[in-house]
Amino acid sequence: MRLSAVAVMGLAAVCAAAGCPYAAQQQRSTEARSSPPTQAAIPGKKGIFYMNRIGPSGTQLYVANADGSDAKPLMGNQSAPFDYHASWSPGGQWIVFTSERRADGQADLYRIKTDGTGFEVLVQTDWFEDAGVLSPDGTMLAYVSTNGNYTANIWVKDLTTGIAQNLTDTPATLSDKTLPQGHFRPAWSPDGEWIAFSSDRNTDWTGHSDGTGWEHTQTLSIYVIRPDGSDFRQVVTKPGYSLGTPQWSKDGNRILYNAMTTEATYNAHGTSGQQSSVSSQILSVDVATGLDVITHASETSLKVGQQWIGNSSNIGYSVKAGANEGINYTSPDATHKAFKSTYLRNPSWSPDGTKLVYEVYSWDVREAGKQLFSWDDDWEYRFMDVFPQFNNVTGRLAITQKQLGNSSVITSGPEYTELVDSFDVYEVGQTSDGQIGSGLGGAFQPSWAPDGSQLAVGLGAWFFSRAENPAAIYVFNATGDGYTNLTATNGSLNAGFPSFSPDGTKLVYRLWSAETGVPYGLRILDLATGETANLTSGWDTTPGWSPDGERIVFARQANWTAAYGSRWHADRYDVMTIRPDGSGLAALTSSLANDAHAVWSHDGRILYNSGMYGFRDECAQFDNTFQPYGQIMMMDADGSNKRMLTDSMWEDSMPIFIPNEFLIGDTVDER
Repeated sequence: MRLSAVAVMGLAAVCAAAGCPYAAQQQRSTEARSSPPTQAAIPGKKGIFYMNRIGPSGTQLYVANADGSDAKPLMGNQSAPFDYHASWSPGGQWIVFTSERRADGQADLYRIKTDGTGFEVLVQTDWFEDAGVLSPDGTMLAYVSTNGNYTANIWVKDLTTGIAQNLTDTPATLSDKTLPQGHFRPAWSPDGEWIAFSSDRNTDWTGHSDGTGWEHTQTLSIYVIRPDGSDFRQVVTKPGYSLGTPQWSKDGNRILYNAMTTEATYNAHGTSGQQSSVSSQILSVDVATGLDVITHASETSLKVGQQWIGNSSNIGYSVKAGANEGINYTSPDATHKAFKSTYLRNPSWSPDGTKLVYEVYSWDVREAGKQLFSWDDDWEYRFMDVFPQFNNVTGRLAITQKQLGNSSVITSGPEYTELVDSFDVYEVGQTSDGQIGSGLGGAFQPSWAPDGSQLAVGLGAWFFSRAENPAAIYVFNATGDGYTNLTATNGSLNAGFPSFSPDGTKLVYRLWSAETGVPYGLRILDLATGETANLTSGWDTTPGWSPDGERIVFARQANWTAAYGSRWHADRYDVMTIRPDGSGLAALTSSLANDAHAVWSHDGRILYNSGMYGFRDECAQFDNTFQPYGQIMMMDADGSNKRMLTDSMWEDSMPIFIPNEFLIGDTVDER
């Protein structure tokens, strides 16, 4: 490696004053550390699998009159309901719904009578199932499932025989596996001869902001297929648009859908402020010809969940944000009056149009350590905040409290006990309240020194704001009583995402220009000499040193070259590894979607986040999330033996295994 041509200003002076790596401001605590409280191994498991989830913590189904009056929970006496995506049966007797009642993250299908009695299981597997709708004669169920290939396909189940079949991943309906291939929101024709659905099949993986952002947008078209899988065809499409949630007219001649630009689908699943900036239309099309498109609602608002009401031409729909948030109608009358409601989602009207069922989300933050559904029976899945890192010597966990706090670093026992505020972003300063509050700034990716006495972390502004704001690498005592800035950048550089070498002599981190927005790649800092060497020069981030010290894993924007400067190009991150001496660069993933946030497991495998299996629903239907297609995967260090570790509706990431041997608590740190 050669010395960095881009100086990390003030580094040598800071290191000399501090007596790098462990001195001066970060004076090591002289108090003996107490051992963690006695923990218990997880019975029948190898240990704990911590992960983060961005998504609601619960949802409650309500039944109300069409004007919102007399709203009552569909099912009473629920302590922690997680039910959503309800649909009224054509006969009006049943309500079909998705529920995560088995465990947080595992979606199954159920039905219940409209009076809250007669609860039945319809589909219950360890795959993701959603958006169930009963056929007009009540004998078949159409639904979305990832069964068999982890992508969202349309399935039909015969409720008499129990036989289910995949309609959209057969030799006759196969799509390009390298591109988006999701199928969503099935709807039966009134005569039961057809199923309509939306799909992003064979479209491109595109980033938001016209391809300059790395979170994906979605392009949807409307398709139909027969319940036996024959006569599959596209009904309507529009380049650069997302056409979603098809619903049939009572005579079966037209399909109703919402339409928004592909670009708008990103803000549509963001915060209420982002959603308020989106406008969509409600349209219908002639099914036979795919022509004669009629506009039914075009006022400026984010309109979804549309449905013809009873036998009339009136259309009900929901508005996700803004002055008209809640339920609205194209032709209001005495029975069908608009009403406002925050986080009312996915309405379904009764066949006669007098009632509706809908869900209301809860966005309370999950408690750290909350048990989740375990897709791997060997491990107990639990929720944890972001960037979890574990130290084997002290048996302590470090995390950034992004959801549970203010993006400071806390350390704890392996089961989130004995919490210590180890690095307070407000005490240290450098990052604005606005950046912290918006989630764009804070102390990201803490990394343990091998002996567990100290940690390194990046403090500053992240994501797109890195191009205009500085960040620096800090080393701090795990006890919270001292810290040192190792990379005094004078506002011109953004240094972040550090990782200690296993012997504790070096730190690898990523470097960005805070003035031009140009990436400088990965750097390795020698903590004894203060010298910094270039490791890479690409659009590289989130490096992590392997447990054996032989390789460094990181994410690279694979399509970027220096000629693009600060510009993002052709949306795609891949997981890479490289030796610390700069040799042996290897690309371990090659999907056209994003593969990133890679970390090492305790046994030398690589855990990472992938979008390769796509969305589980129309992305405009989500809220308060960035990448609602993200799932956790694992592979060997050479990129082989890739497999999924999650299969949920939500954005899952930031994994770490804590084996049982560290939960027994039979060691004492006597320092």
